[in-house]
Amino acid sequence: MKKILTIVLLIAVCILYNSCESALQENPKSRLVKENFYKNGADALSALTSVYGIFSREGEFPTIFYMSLLENRSDYSEGRGSQAGFSTYDSPMDNTSQSRVFAAYNDLYQGINRANAVIDNVGGIENMNTELRDQYIAEARFLRAFFYMNLVKYWGGVPLRLEEFTSLDQIPAPRASVSEVWEQIINDLTEAIPNLADTFPESEAGRVTSWAAKAALADAYLNIEDWTNSRDMAEDIISNGPFSLVEVKVADDFLQIYGPESITHSGEIFSAHQSETNGNGIATHIHRPNTGFSVGGYYAWLPVEGSLVWDWDTNDLRQQFSIYTEYFDENGELQPLPASTPKLFNKYRDAGTTGSFNGRNNIPFYRLAEMYLIYAEASNEIDGPTALALERLNIVRRRGYGYPINSPSDQDYPQSMSASEFKDAVLKERVYELNLEMKRWNDLLRTGRAQQAIEITGKSWSDVSLLLPLPIDEINNNPALGPEDQNPGY
Repeated sequence: MKKILTIVLLIAVCILYNSCESALQENPKSRLVKENFYKNGADALSALTSVYGIFSREGEFPTIFYMSLLENRSDYSEGRGSQAGFSTYDSPMDNTSQSRVFAAYNDLYQGINRANAVIDNVGGIENMNTELRDQYIAEARFLRAFFYMNLVKYWGGVPLRLEEFTSLDQIPAPRASVSEVWEQIINDLTEAIPNLADTFPESEAGRVTSWAAKAALADAYLNIEDWTNSRDMAEDIISNGPFSLVEVKVADDFLQIYGPESITHSGEIFSAHQSETNGNGIATHIHRPNTGFSVGGYYAWLPVEGSLVWDWDTNDLRQQFSIYTEYFDENGELQPLPASTPKLFNKYRDAGTTGSFNGRNNIPFYRLAEMYLIYAEASNEIDGPTALALERLNIVRRRGYGYPINSPSDQDYPQSMSASEFKDAVLKERVYELNLEMKRWNDLLRTGRAQQAIEITGKSWSDVSLLLPLPIDEINNNPALGPEDQNPGY
């Protein structure tokens, strides 16, 4: 969040139980503890802000290595250097990559525990507005569900921890099934919606609204193939939500969505808001140094030759904005990228910061354009490529080419497509619209296309790549788990 609140409190947590016993035995007189906290609305807001703090701090989730993992696991991006291990598919990831996976897992559970603290304690505060109290709890429910969504998509079934960690007795937690985790996610989101705010002022952009919960539900239902509910949630957002697609006439109009100066935009549903003090290193990781797009540059995420982004139509304004082959040097002269990296990603750029890890670009989680694509995909699964599903798909494509969104164009997908061809078109359009937004790897997994997509790029495949490994500490320290609970291949 760019202008939202300063984190006042970090709720004490023991994620993988390291040093839990000593922490629980510590003399509380000199520090802030639960017994003398949760007294009023300010305390409740501080606790809630600490949950949002997961999105804007140095850690693995959502940036930089969690995002690198998901992007470089996809078929269109390949990790370089220490991130190359994310792009290996025929064997387990190397130790460096696994350590980053474990850290992201820990971050997600830290977020869950902070959300649990709000859910468990804020309801007991009498000295605050009851509607605001219910809203804070609803925001925490959404955030808990969102963290669990990221776990179940990539690790499969995981332990369900639904209470604040306050005792070593809570360490044992069996691995829940995938369906049980999705059920908990849907329950949390459904319960949250009635008590969430519909909108926030720009100064509080980044907070969870009822529309964000509906977008997450549309996503959840898409993943469990509940096509009707997914379609209906997306339809509600499209038809009744306070959103509109950002108008695009030239490629740099997309800076309204992704630019470092953008606080929010008309199509934003839910994003991780960043600032120069709590920023991300995405620009540094995707650009070469001295290209004018970032402070420094590792160029660690490389477009894959033969993938959808490599042969992308250059008339598509999204391509012009997202991929570059030339740059202006320090003398203002246009230079080609080196032959070793002839194309690089350009969706996130920020050269106006004081440090390489202070990128101000917000990280989109849900945008209105995705709801159009979710509607199209889910509707096609129910009734085939209906006229409305086709129109929703074409609206996104027309905007990408800079055409009026409600008028037919020469870039429209045809009416003659079969249901299978239509689904292919939707998944392709999701790459063009949502690249570098942590969507593609999930799309390949949930549609069963991961192996095919990876092998098309010339890489070898093993099913070990279908799930991420559980942290060794989780296996060793959780008495309810054993080596047999580890994901296959690890």
